[in-house]
Amino acid sequence: MASSVANTTSSKRRRLLLLLAAAVALTILAPPPVSALRRRAVHLTVYVQEILDGPGQTEKLLIKGPGPANPSLWPPHNYFGDTIVMDDLVTEAVANNSKPIGRVYGIYMTASMTRPVYTVSFTLHLTAGPYNGSTIVMAGIDDDDMGVREHAVVGGTGALRGAEGYVFGIVKPFTSSYVVMELDIYMTVPVPVPRPKARAAAASPLITDQ
Repeated sequence: MASSVANTTSSKRRRLLLLLAAAVALTILAPPPVSALRRRAVHLTVYVQEILDGPGQTEKLLIKGPGPANPSLWPPHNYFGDTIVMDDLVTEAVANNSKPIGRVYGIYMTASMTRPVYTVSFTLHLTAGPYNGSTIVMAGIDDDDMGVREHAVVGGTGALRGAEGYVFGIVKPFTSSYVVMELDIYMTVPVPVPRPKARAAAASPLITDQ
């Protein structure tokens, strides 16, 4: 009886050791999490040409909010819930006739009943330079009481896939219907990892490499 108990205990210990060994092996062989991959810094400064009204208008009211009217904002976009869609030219310098390098697509909405605050969600699509064809996705709030607005970089595509960081925005008004938003973008993106070579196809679909 004692021998049987000892054998059972020994067997349990062996199984436990095997499980621990398997867990250690899986930990060693598992790929590192995305957050552990090497990243490189990217810094861009661009200028968004916003035409709020009149010829060449690039931002228009999409949804008229239910209100109430926000006393801190001028009409027509001063009702709580007003939602504006934008398709703005992006240039490499402040002047609207400087070199075009992309467009900003997105929306912003009057998000406060009493303060000059909007929620914003927009994507910068670059069409020139080393990141031609890539996008940067940004979101946050615009507070008109702040000289410098800050948004989060929440993603990207193409050469900027997996982008993370933040954006400083400064509004440069020229007229009541034309402003330029300077975007100073600080972000990091993963350093590409070489892909392993593909295995040769098996001789038969019923046979796989071990």
